[in-house]
Amino acid sequence: MNKEEDFIPPDDTYRIIARVPQEELVFVDMIFKSYEGIAMMTLDEGEEGIIKLDVTPGTHKIAREILQDLQSRFPVEIKKDELELE
Repeated sequence: MNKEEDFIPPDDTYRIIARVPQEELVFVDMIFKSYEGIAMMTLDEGEEGIIKLDVTPGTHKIAREILQDLQSRFPVEIKKDELELE
């Protein structure tokens, strides 16, 4: 990643908001932690089962693929994807 055009500024992040079953929150958190640097996951304290994933343009695709893969195990609803809105 030596080329200047490959550099993504740290403030160039987007948010994916999804709903997962409450009982799967710890599992989903551990999945994203195991993929170090793919997404920063936080919980929405005001709404049960809502997760917020902060991603970069370079990690967006794999974060979406992880969520899609998790759909084979339990319901995952992507409520908002800021990068897809652009």
